[in-house]
Amino acid sequence: MQARDPSHQPESVQAFLAGVPPFDRLPPLELAALAAGSRVALYLKDEPVPVEGGDGGWLCCVQRGGLRLRGPDDGRARDDLRGPGECFGLGAVPGAVPGACRATALEDTFLVRLPGEAFAAVCRRHPEVAAYFHDALGQARADSRAANLAACPEPDDGDYLFTRLAGEVASRSLVRVPRGTDLPQAARVMEAGQVGSVLVCEASGAVIGIVTDRDLRRAVATGLPLSATVETLMSAPVAAMAAEAACFEGLLRMTGAGIRHLLVTRDGEPAGMVTASDLLLAHGRSPMALLRAIRRADDADDLEALCRNIRPLAAALAARGAAAGAVSHILTLLAEQVLARLLALLEKRCGPSPAPCRWLALGAAGRREMLPATGLSLAVVPGDDGDAVIARAARTYLQALLPRLGEGLDRCGLRGGRSGLCLGDPRALFDPTGFAADGDPLDHEASLEGFDARELPGCGREAPEADRGLVPSPPPPVLDAMLRAAVARPAPLGLYKGRLMERDGGSASVLDVAGRGSRPVTALARLAALHGGITATGTVSRLEALARRGLLPGETARAAVEAFGFFEGERLLAMLAAGDGPGREEVALAPETISPRRRHAYKAAFAALEGLRLALAAGLGAEGGVP
Repeated sequence: MQARDPSHQPESVQAFLAGVPPFDRLPPLELAALAAGSRVALYLKDEPVPVEGGDGGWLCCVQRGGLRLRGPDDGRARDDLRGPGECFGLGAVPGAVPGACRATALEDTFLVRLPGEAFAAVCRRHPEVAAYFHDALGQARADSRAANLAACPEPDDGDYLFTRLAGEVASRSLVRVPRGTDLPQAARVMEAGQVGSVLVCEASGAVIGIVTDRDLRRAVATGLPLSATVETLMSAPVAAMAAEAACFEGLLRMTGAGIRHLLVTRDGEPAGMVTASDLLLAHGRSPMALLRAIRRADDADDLEALCRNIRPLAAALAARGAAAGAVSHILTLLAEQVLARLLALLEKRCGPSPAPCRWLALGAAGRREMLPATGLSLAVVPGDDGDAVIARAARTYLQALLPRLGEGLDRCGLRGGRSGLCLGDPRALFDPTGFAADGDPLDHEASLEGFDARELPGCGREAPEADRGLVPSPPPPVLDAMLRAAVARPAPLGLYKGRLMERDGGSASVLDVAGRGSRPVTALARLAALHGGITATGTVSRLEALARRGLLPGETARAAVEAFGFFEGERLLAMLAAGDGPGREEVALAPETISPRRRHAYKAAFAALEGLRLALAAGLGAEGGVP
């Protein structure tokens, strides 16, 4: 009688894999075939676990217990953890320690080893299994949205913004007029075609501009001669989008630019026109409808009522699949419009400023990364035209205006714990001596938001071009010290047994997604961009610019962008689930409530953050001295 091999337990392995992503989505027969060649091994606490060599032809999955992997340089930067349901081996797992690494059991640990050939065959037949390992963040975003739709009230605006393409909803006929056409003829062409716009073309057929019915109304209202040609009125170049782009992208473009028409192109050639009316959602729940209503608000009470729709709008967009970056961009646009309307209403009551002013959005607003409950941080810089008397009058005016503006923003829900109003140069918010006391840029993030400054057009009377020399940047020695301090802080390892595990061996029972995810990415991108003389303000824009300048490897930048999008998506869903109320600007997550798929994605996101940190540290090392 042949002795039974205790390591061969196909039934128990199949039952285990049925609850482990991505294998939980395989048909039972596939699971049975994969489990048939598996082996189960036990390693006692602190016992070395073979990773290379004997395990080289296996994908290993932790069934119970856990292990720590360490790279060949014995440095904590290469450490990693694997907990129940997590895999390693075959180079298939993002964030896996490359090279001749070592692994040690953290406790008595059971490993399931799956044959490499059988695993590869499963990946060929089921690409979603391979995608799970190679696109952990993309897979987790879809999983997170599906798992958290209960946190987002079901919108009544339909799915078509996210499921239909611009080419599918664009008008098929384009109405054109040649250069030199007068305004009455352009109006007759529009009336005959029953359209709200005409394209202006050269004799060769090339499109050079667009005239809309709103342009014609403005021409009549301002007394423009009817003999004027369309070139005097057209907008150029024509805003366009590809036919393959989602309708939501078109809505975002229109909302941001304050326009109502987009030319749809196919292979670079005009193929149709899409208008805001084509994209407006039922019951006025679209960003465009809310933006238009805010612009027309009669008083502060109207604004306050309209702003109550911002969070439900964010929830509706998230429920329909909008990425956190798109939602934050729309929320920032809405906040800017609320500010512009509040300033216009206050000017009616208080009169205009004695001097032109520059209004600057700081922090998340400056980066266009506002989420629900994020406060609107602002700075206002008065001009003086070189006249000391006007300068004093402007500052006195603004000192009286800002408290009233703050009250209005409070009523509209746009003042959070991290927001503020600054009169004067936003660089004054940062105190270098305070940073020198503790040396952690994240502890001074509120003061560093002045370096995210972005000018807001259309708010009050703008300062003349000659006065626009303010480019916020810290002193070079302080900036260098801040960047070195930022890259000295390692990212977490991941989530293990309901705790957030750090690279130094510490752990925490809660996960602050902002403090351990989004904020470090933002801080590193901000400081590295300022260090490299990059003027972009958004976190993604800064990372992309660093890659273009050769200051950051392209793959590292792309991974960091993906990680930032994942962290922001997690923050957005947590905020929406928490609802309104004080203290809702940030929400700490309990690691034990996070699904296996999301734990897998957090590991990949933390690995991308660590990769960003190490790449920037290496760059500093080339200049002399790695932190």
